[in-house]
Amino acid sequence: MNVKRLLLPLLLCGFVGFLCFSCSKDAAQSQTKDTNELVAIDSLTVELHKIDSFMNSGQLVHLDVYEIGKLKSISISAQKVTAGDLSTTWINMRKDCGNEYYYSFEDARLLSEECPYFINAINTINSNRDRVVDHEERFAYMTKDDIRILAYSNAGKKWTFELSVDCHKQNSSISLNTDDIEELITLIEKAQSKIKEIK
Repeated sequence: MNVKRLLLPLLLCGFVGFLCFSCSKDAAQSQTKDTNELVAIDSLTVELHKIDSFMNSGQLVHLDVYEIGKLKSISISAQKVTAGDLSTTWINMRKDCGNEYYYSFEDARLLSEECPYFINAINTINSNRDRVVDHEERFAYMTKDDIRILAYSNAGKKWTFELSVDCHKQNSSISLNTDDIEELITLIEKAQSKIKEIK
């Protein structure tokens, strides 16, 4: 009788312990799975983080900048950073902000994987240039590093097109006409070719 009384609490403690271990194991596996899915889904953010890690790695960093061209006050270049045995590349957009901020330039990175979608968005937006709308309408495409292409129109008015290096800062934008849009696509394609060359 006394043995049964002693065994019952021990069995209950063992069962609770098993449940806790099982739950924590499932939670750990779930957390690993979620992390893996996040990396797969948001690889562009991971790549941007990797670039920042290289630049702030606490070791000697080598940066190559290949100027591609300029669209109004935005310079476009292909860049490669090397830290130790690791390196990565990207397309850089730099906007001359005219000393409005405590620094005079705003930089943003366009990753190679984003280029086809960025160019497709530009073409889609541009194809609406001659369309007349009877209400307010907007198109916008934004990259992972906050580069934004924007088009908007009000009833009966012409479309306005803008490219922004940082969509959160008003002075980082330029207006675009048809020739500017074609030039932007040309510069991005040239930068893509340079990225393939320097990888």
